[in-house]
Amino acid sequence: TQPLCFHCRPSHQMKLQTASPVKAPLAGHALLPSLESSEDQLRIKWTKLEDNGEKLVVVAQGGKMKVEKKYWDRVKLSSSPLLHRDSSLMIDKLRVSDAGLYRCELMLDMENIQGTVSLNVTGVVFHYRSKSDRYSLDFPSAVAACLSAGAAIATPEELSAAYEDGLDQCDAGWLADQTVRYPINMPRPGCAGDLMGKPGVRTYGVRESSEKYDVYCFIDQVQGEVFYPPIKEKLTFEQATAECEKHGTVLASPGQLFAAWRAGLNRCDNGWLSDGSVRYPINIPKPQCGRGQVGVRTLYKFENQTGYPDPNDKHGAYCFKGKT
Repeated sequence: TQPLCFHCRPSHQMKLQTASPVKAPLAGHALLPSLESSEDQLRIKWTKLEDNGEKLVVVAQGGKMKVEKKYWDRVKLSSSPLLHRDSSLMIDKLRVSDAGLYRCELMLDMENIQGTVSLNVTGVVFHYRSKSDRYSLDFPSAVAACLSAGAAIATPEELSAAYEDGLDQCDAGWLADQTVRYPINMPRPGCAGDLMGKPGVRTYGVRESSEKYDVYCFIDQVQGEVFYPPIKEKLTFEQATAECEKHGTVLASPGQLFAAWRAGLNRCDNGWLSDGSVRYPINIPKPQCGRGQVGVRTLYKFENQTGYPDPNDKHGAYCFKGKT
């Protein structure tokens, strides 16, 4: 069937093009490539194709440009798109919610061109707490904790992008610039910070490196696979380590599990990880799995969400097999 052609005249010809997929990290930028045209462009329109319809990103015509609110300060075309015959779209401060299929439409003198390109946004920010207690990491320890969790300490830009995607965590944590912040989408008592009752990323500013907080970590994507091995009965931490080794693998790190969750892993079974924590990834929410919410759930030892389970407790395991 002929695709919808906006403002086409009967004499116009329709051309379709498909570009190679684009991949870029959270909080980074992506360039969605230009359609090829040898004619002067009268109009450029970029839209995002979503389940509930086609949503405008930007349209340029007659030297004027209209940008959808969600993309304000985040998208641009070439410096003079209508002169340079370049319809490439740059998206900055990427969010996971930016991922998907985009359509570009050019209206030319003699023809219309439509093309599509898919965008994949990788990476995930996650809150991390020491096994000993809440707010027990000074800045050097926070950096080391993210590394031991198979990740890196997150930047303010990465935390901001995660907040825009819905991250809500009432726990102050170190970031790479030695500031301490936390993201709140649902304002509530005890989580006001410097923004009072407004949603946003709260900040304590730059802090002394000896002060103690939690930390926010970031992992992009992993070269390998996280899986739950077939076991007949639950395992202690030592047995879980041995079970993964039996498969020629190792216990997955928290970062690897978060990356696998972002890539779609869904399993309603607690499993040991390399740091001695017990977690499980939920992408399909159910009341009995993660309280009906998506995310990586953590099993804490105490009701105040501190402490890891005793190593002799019995759970499943998440193993990681790297690509060779």
